[in-house]
Amino acid sequence: MTFMESAVLLAWVALVLLALGLAGLLRQVTVLTRGQAGQSTGASATAGAPRSTRDLVGFRLPAHGDLPSLVEPGAHRTVVAFVSPGCSSCAVTLSGLTAVPDVQGGSVALVAVSTGSCDPALENLAGTGRCIAQGRSLLEQLHVPATPYLMAVDGAGTIIAAALPHQDTDLTAWVRQTRGSISITEEQA
Repeated sequence: MTFMESAVLLAWVALVLLALGLAGLLRQVTVLTRGQAGQSTGASATAGAPRSTRDLVGFRLPAHGDLPSLVEPGAHRTVVAFVSPGCSSCAVTLSGLTAVPDVQGGSVALVAVSTGSCDPALENLAGTGRCIAQGRSLLEQLHVPATPYLMAVDGAGTIIAAALPHQDTDLTAWVRQTRGSISITEEQA
């Protein structure tokens, strides 16, 4: 076999491999496009498919069931903190939230949803918010990934921000950025 014949053969093999790779890539794009189309029509929320943190922002809480209890009646905005008893980072997040001027001044309501009881660690909400005990079903309905987890809900029950905070999160800035703009923060420890 001459050099020219082997080069032509190698070129054909490369073309076949590129065509197979392109076919696989087009298949993946088609699958992703179908998934996006289902989400934009609301199929993921109604079909019970798991929502991600990004899917929660803009989600309107239903008017019936347990979820409306997350919105503080008469409040323009409510910050919901999903926590677990005995979780040290949850306690730090809650104490940080109670120190936020907007929460202390009453312009933002604070609701803590505990996976267990509202134990003494959650009693520091006195005067700044309330605690919902045994709220695991609420976490599951919203597919909350972990505790602590923060959500900001407007007065109409629409989630306007969501965050998985870590110890360096500036809670005052996070609460203030939720003043009507839809945002998402995915921070991991």
